[in-house]
Amino acid sequence: MKTTLCAVLVLMASACSKQFDEYGVNPNAPETASAPLLLSGAEVSTFATYSGQLARISSILVQQTAGNQAQLQTIGEYVIGEGTIPNEWSTIYSGALISCRTLIDRYGDDNPHYLGMAKVLMALNFGAATDMWGDIPFNDALRAQEGNFQPKYDKQEEVLKGIQMLLDEAIAELSKPKSANRFVPGADDIIFNGNAAAWINAAYIIKARYANRLSQVDATGSATVALTNIAKVKADQPEMNAVFYNSAGNFNQWYDFLSSRVDYIKMGKYFVEYLKSTNDPRLPFFVAKDEQGNYTGIAPEESDITGTSDPGPGIAAPDAPIPLATLTEAKFIEAEANLRLGKRAEAATAFNDAVSTSVQRVTGQPIASAFKQAIASETAGSISLDKIIQQKYVALFSQLEGYNDYRRTGLPQLKANQVAQQKVIPVRLPTPQTERNYNKNATVVSDIYQPLWWDK
Repeated sequence: MKTTLCAVLVLMASACSKQFDEYGVNPNAPETASAPLLLSGAEVSTFATYSGQLARISSILVQQTAGNQAQLQTIGEYVIGEGTIPNEWSTIYSGALISCRTLIDRYGDDNPHYLGMAKVLMALNFGAATDMWGDIPFNDALRAQEGNFQPKYDKQEEVLKGIQMLLDEAIAELSKPKSANRFVPGADDIIFNGNAAAWINAAYIIKARYANRLSQVDATGSATVALTNIAKVKADQPEMNAVFYNSAGNFNQWYDFLSSRVDYIKMGKYFVEYLKSTNDPRLPFFVAKDEQGNYTGIAPEESDITGTSDPGPGIAAPDAPIPLATLTEAKFIEAEANLRLGKRAEAATAFNDAVSTSVQRVTGQPIASAFKQAIASETAGSISLDKIIQQKYVALFSQLEGYNDYRRTGLPQLKANQVAQQKVIPVRLPTPQTERNYNKNATVVSDIYQPLWWDK
């Protein structure tokens, strides 16, 4: 969606006015912004990163959805240039990250919980950026107030180490008692309402995510580190979601896009047919009925087709939450990491739990015995990486992880668009044109088939 960051923030913040009337300060004037407003603004921008155009592009490339018209049709044809995604880069750097940096600099010293929350959000946004673009500004980023308008780029390997450090620091700060804070986050924390323990839980899931991202770099080490973090995840903590409200300007971004860009994006045939073939109870939540009352998708080669299924209410209702870090993801990581270490029984158990928690989360009902028997009754002898990634691909629909896992594992086994000029699924986004034009220190990559560092 061609929406500027300012528009996103203004519209979403205004729609939250009933919840946040007391924070009536311009989020684009950080010299006067309060800690609560900076936190809310950083969260809203993070929601835009994880449920906006990057999420749509990712889902199209791995055929959960299909680009049907206009700019999304060209993405489905793998026509992705430097001018395609400048808004998404800006949302990350000029939105979430600058709000976090300002919050840390102005209020971090005597507000460890605000400091910890800001660092978790920074980890999420730097993570999305490096997963899509590879080398990015990290150590040298966000220093415009110091006169640095052309930050140097860091290698992805160093960015990932920095993300882990940010999360470690966040956990340490969030572990401090409320009494250590001058101001205690509350309703301004749209995600967890000031619940520091929930933030810590999410941080461990994100740490496991980025440890597991290195499966092709260090199979054993990445698995061991991932499991160390998963062991600290607590099932009774609330999950981390992008939060939306059923009010104009603050709608779920999938719903908002579908409402204003009718037929631009449809469900992907591969995804829909797989759900149907397994009698998956999540089907009506992930896929809306088409004009004939059926569930249908379109193939990558098809376009400009109306009447087929849109994304369903589980991710595209006006107030549907979009998952950012969940127990389901943690269990899938646990399954994969155990499998890499040869712990097949533990992998099978974690996988079965992952599917069950996903069904409960999406449908609101416990997994039915028939579906459990068919899909979530793996054993040490039957579990495989293919099964783990296939079900993770389903469970985490709407998240960036489907694309990340595909590049990392080659699963699920997808057939690229056969009418595209290059019949290969792209493995990255190109450096935004704005960086080429205005940052002499940018590491410019135009080849969308050049793998990232962790994609071996």
